[in-house]
Amino acid sequence: KAVVSTQSTGDQRDTAMATYTCILGFPVCGIWPIGYDGTDINSLCRSNSGSLLVTADDFGLVNLFRYPCCNPTAEWSSFRGHSAHVTKVRFLKDDRSIISLGGRDQSIIQ
Repeated sequence: KAVVSTQSTGDQRDTAMATYTCILGFPVCGIWPIGYDGTDINSLCRSNSGSLLVTADDFGLVNLFRYPCCNPTAEWSSFRGHSAHVTKVRFLKDDRSIISLGGRDQSIIQ
């Protein structure tokens, strides 16, 4: 018996997503500074309002960008709190705070 696919063939380019946490993609291609390789950014989260983007990297930094971030020379603000790589970042529901999880230091910072 043949299996019939129900996959949508419509254009999904402009589909609005409820969340965005993928470190690769056109709306976030500007998060990669010169000298970073494809493994230096560990986590990413778009704010619930859709206007900001936060990343976690291997250098203990939490970086804040405007969203979308398509320009490779985009400006950002960096914040240091972890002693080693940051494994995960997320905005809280109200977008007023960010939670970051450390790797080697095993800390949670708000």
